[in-house]
Amino acid sequence: MRPESFEFLQKYLNNPSPTGFEKEGQKLWLDYIKPYIDEYFVDTYGTVVGVINPKAKYKVVIEAHADEISYFVNYITKEGYLYLRRNGGSDPLVAPSKRVNIHTSKGIVKAVFGWPAIHVRKVEQDKAPTIETVFLDCGASSADEVAEMGIHVGSVVTFEDEFTVLNERFYVGRALDNRVGGFMIAEVARMLKENGKTLPFGLYIVNAVQEEIGLRGAEMIAHRINPDVAIITDVTHDSQSPMYDKKTAGDISCGKGPVITYGPAVQNNLRPHHQNCGGHGNSLPARCCHPRYGYRYRCVCLLWLRRGFGLDFAAAEVYAHHSGNGTQGRRGKRDQAHLRVAAAD
Repeated sequence: MRPESFEFLQKYLNNPSPTGFEKEGQKLWLDYIKPYIDEYFVDTYGTVVGVINPKAKYKVVIEAHADEISYFVNYITKEGYLYLRRNGGSDPLVAPSKRVNIHTSKGIVKAVFGWPAIHVRKVEQDKAPTIETVFLDCGASSADEVAEMGIHVGSVVTFEDEFTVLNERFYVGRALDNRVGGFMIAEVARMLKENGKTLPFGLYIVNAVQEEIGLRGAEMIAHRINPDVAIITDVTHDSQSPMYDKKTAGDISCGKGPVITYGPAVQNNLRPHHQNCGGHGNSLPARCCHPRYGYRYRCVCLLWLRRGFGLDFAAAEVYAHHSGNGTQGRRGKRDQAHLRVAAAD
């Protein structure tokens, strides 16, 4: 990966963009792709669309989503502890002891998820943490002190975890789902421009908001663009680690290439074109899977609105999905971007 792309990826992953509050991340993304597109527009809720060849009648969308899971402050006790509700698919099971950032008008306030120590629990009677039992400690001793810090009901909470690399082979980050998709489609715009590709269609590079609460941003922008073809980029699950069952999750591994989805919503002429991109002189590995997970099925259906048009879905493999420390092979992002360019060719 070129240094400029790697620098953008790190900055983009580390920037918090919780569902409904994606503005700063969208600015970073747009600033990166501006040199490679002809024009852009932003809808009312913050979905950003970069356009190449905007006057073309035939419209192709490549899409990812910009938001990440988070929490809202929901209740503040008189002792100053904070109880939460989920914003997207946040998992309370991984929360205890994690550090978080609370976003306030006064800036970031640090806090930690509390949990009774093993010494004072009856371990044999332990139950899994739930959204009703996990809580935040921000160092305050009263509700009034919490208010003085700028925290209120409705304040947004994100995990503190930032980008790192494991064994020079795997990228780890808080929001790989699905900012790696946004990175990949931005790289498609760059490679098309730098390689002097002229497209016979209009390419709409969509970085949608509010996916984690039901695909809201993509649904709104689909009605506006009304495309002929849409290719969706999201993540899927690496199934090589313990506690995965390949009979149900499929045999998917980080770093071995993009995953092409089979399913009724995937257009049968479009998918083989994606799978056969190696015939364009690109030796790109690609695997196939069936969209077992409900969110992925919704993702291939999210642009299935208004009228029938071609849909395809390709995924990047992530381990420890929705944990704050998702992990992906370094090679996966590059192969995904090359797959998109080869498909455009």
